[in-house]
Amino acid sequence: ALRRGAGMPPNNVLAVAIRGAEGTKLDVKLDASDKVLEPESKRAVLEKVDNRFGCVAGASSDFFPIYRRHRNRELERLEQMDKDWDELKEAEAFQAKREASLIADEQASAARKAKRQRRKEAKITGERLRKEAEGINKLPADGSFLQAMMSMSPEELEKIAKQTEAEVPAGAPKVPVVSAKQMSATSNILIRDADD
Repeated sequence: ALRRGAGMPPNNVLAVAIRGAEGTKLDVKLDASDKVLEPESKRAVLEKVDNRFGCVAGASSDFFPIYRRHRNRELERLEQMDKDWDELKEAEAFQAKREASLIADEQASAARKAKRQRRKEAKITGERLRKEAEGINKLPADGSFLQAMMSMSPEELEKIAKQTEAEVPAGAPKVPVVSAKQMSATSNILIRDADD
């Protein structure tokens, strides 16, 4: 059987995607990391060239085994080339699948990171708004807001509004004071016809 020599191409891909390399591929050496280099020889190394000739009529009887040996060697070489090609395509398909998986993982982790960041910012914003609202909200938060508002007169509402106006921070939006009677007035109810 033929062995893969120095002239044979490697059966693996030469560039591989690495996690965290931001979409770039890194070159990979296919030699073993502990490979011991042979000392360089001063002898010239020549590549063996086989004469490709067929079995022709008129050749002597000792020619056929030589022809068969050359033919078998060539068939083995072609078979090895096909095998190397198949291995290369298989390795490329594996690397493409692996790279797609890496990209999907990076996108998912980026989405999770963005979600964590949004949650963190929302928590900070919530704490800031809670601190700003501590002095503004004087009514209890037990669901009795509407009853408390309906029991107050407009004068009391104006008085509370003036008291809290001084306590409102500079950046807080100003909200007009509306009494419960004004809210339930028929002038606030607008019935629109579907034909409009």
